[in-house]
Amino acid sequence: MIALLCFFWFFAVFFAVYCIVSNVKKAKFELKIKNAIEKRKTGSFITNYFFIIIDKISCMAEKIKYKKFVYLVEKNGATLKLLGKKYENITPYRFFAIQVFAMFVGILFAAFFVSLQIIVVISIGLFFFYLPVLKIKEELTKRKESILKQLPEMADLISVMLAAGLDFYSASRKVVSIMSGSLIDELKNALAKISLGYDKRAAFKEMAESTGVEQVYSFVSAINMALESGTEMSDILKRLSCSLRNENFSYAEKKAQEAPVKILIPLVLLIFPTIFIVIFGPIAISFIKNGF
Repeated sequence: MIALLCFFWFFAVFFAVYCIVSNVKKAKFELKIKNAIEKRKTGSFITNYFFIIIDKISCMAEKIKYKKFVYLVEKNGATLKLLGKKYENITPYRFFAIQVFAMFVGILFAAFFVSLQIIVVISIGLFFFYLPVLKIKEELTKRKESILKQLPEMADLISVMLAAGLDFYSASRKVVSIMSGSLIDELKNALAKISLGYDKRAAFKEMAESTGVEQVYSFVSAINMALESGTEMSDILKRLSCSLRNENFSYAEKKAQEAPVKILIPLVLLIFPTIFIVIFGPIAISFIKNGF
């Protein structure tokens, strides 16, 4: 009897402690959620209103059916599409809304800090309007350059694995697990589509189109031709990687030849005037004070 009472007593104490501990944990968890929500509300106040303004401007812009305007918006949209996942949430009209917001910021900046002249205000506003376009063009150039650098390495790795006895898809999956980058992400998407039953030629063609690089089109056409004809793919990829490396080398030489011409602009605009001021400044001051 005493043993039974002790058991019930122990069970009651254990149950009470368990309820208290679980309630405390639940209260702490709810407090954390509440603090996170409050923090998000206070921290993203300006961001929320910014996106509300952007969405309203984009909705108004979608109602404009002028052909030239639609063409320009879709052109920026095509550039955004080539940038991949980084800009996938920005629609063409939302990007135009960001341009309008940037122009408004530029107009305010010119009015408060530069000048109230209409020509100056309009010029700075248009410059700020074009800044997002410059940004995405710069991002696209960097993305294409990284793809061009990565393509020969990827072709070499696939050709080595093919020579070791793997088939093309196994070699590609192995390369995807080893390497990383924009081109590898596109190849990963193509392999995922193929594994789900998507047409192979169409998947690789979409991969080339999403990069927007001519050399990737050559790489894809070589792969499709080898898969259809059943020829040895490792030799084709080796030759392709050699030609791609030569193209990259010639591109680097071209950039190196353009560097002296580009250096002339800051040299003429910034360095030469400073040298003239340092050399002729004291002479001009002495002439002003003492006369000729």
